[in-house]
Amino acid sequence: MIDTGQVFERLSDGRGSGIDIGPEPTKAELRDVVRRLKAEGLCSRRVGEHRLVPYFVATEGYGQREIDLLEEVLAEEYEGTDRCLRTRRSECSRLRGGCKGSR
Repeated sequence: MIDTGQVFERLSDGRGSGIDIGPEPTKAELRDVVRRLKAEGLCSRRVGEHRLVPYFVATEGYGQREIDLLEEVLAEEYEGTDRCLRTRRSECSRLRGGCKGSR
């Protein structure tokens, strides 16, 4: 039988490092985490798909509510920037790890 806890832990290993979010995060709390990751040069897709969503999936007690809040915060924080929101732009490279100039 597969231990789902171990699978989720492996999937999120290293992706949620340093993230400390309360059991029922507010929009402001998520905004602080998003801003911190954005300051590291991550595009919204990296913040959402590679850091926070795996963290929410792997951590018991989080669900669709947190993912919906995260989507709102990402849209607000990245609006008007040249960092991709929903689709990967031509200057974004999966091999380089993200957006143009992020590394």
